[in-house]
Amino acid sequence: MQDIIGHEHIVEQLQRTVASGRIAGAYLFVGPPGVGKETVATYFTRLIFCQEEAEPPIACGKCLACRKVASGNHPDLRFIRPEGSIMKIGQIRELQKQIIYEPLEASRKVYILTDAERMNAEAENCLLKTLEEPPASSVLILLTSNIEALLPTTRSRCQILQFYAMQPEELAEVLTQRFSADPEKATAIAISTGGAIGKALTQLEKGDALSQEVPEILKATEVLSAFRFAEEFKNEPDRLAELVMWYRDLLFLHQGAPTELITHIHSLEELRALVPRYSRLRLQQAIQTIFQTKSLIDNTNTNATLALEVMCLKLLQSEYAR
Repeated sequence: MQDIIGHEHIVEQLQRTVASGRIAGAYLFVGPPGVGKETVATYFTRLIFCQEEAEPPIACGKCLACRKVASGNHPDLRFIRPEGSIMKIGQIRELQKQIIYEPLEASRKVYILTDAERMNAEAENCLLKTLEEPPASSVLILLTSNIEALLPTTRSRCQILQFYAMQPEELAEVLTQRFSADPEKATAIAISTGGAIGKALTQLEKGDALSQEVPEILKATEVLSAFRFAEEFKNEPDRLAELVMWYRDLLFLHQGAPTELITHIHSLEELRALVPRYSRLRLQQAIQTIFQTKSLIDNTNTNATLALEVMCLKLLQSEYAR
């Protein structure tokens, strides 16, 4: 369990499930991108496969089964990922051909379907046949960051486990204590990733923190540039969380907060020069607009391009308002 951060209660629930032998045929792991759903799904697989007898069950990481899972070579574990942007019916049909056979080495076969919200209608309707009567020796684990994109019938046939991001201060402490990150950098990463441990570790590994270059949208005066900004955010959606932090810094400066609270301290003077352009209300509205847009994109089937264009237009139109 040492490789699981922030989801102890879910791991304990899965340990009890394996101990009781009452493993469901299908699970749906729901939570923001990068929060650790796939890591926990893999750990759950190791719990099921592990050859080490322990109470409660553990994934020892040392037995042959655990090592095969870790190396991606276990014959009874298969990941199904979207081909490009879509998970297609052919992938589901291939799953259905394989799932009817008994496992080769473990007690069960496990199929982990990542980004399940990307199944097209034909694929999801095809999968429903398997979810209705999954073979007793199989486990399906669907991972999604947008449960609303899945059919109610798909949801109803799965045991749902909800994953949450960590509090930024909690994540920053983990990055500092367990991964020896510089405290200032750890805080910046925790904030920019919204508490998503997977994203945070990726940033830390790359050596990335928050960009110190003031986003152009904060300085732009041409409303029509909103469409260009929207396209950029569509290509790099993680920048929305960063944009919130820039507006947050402007709001802190507008309210005369101490500089210790400013995330982008290296851009302090440039931010101070931008403060007179905004009223406190407009800064608060900008932050709310970004959060609402991000939630809309993450949790509904809305047109992301249109939603981002509307967001950028609102941000630019409010620039000089008092």
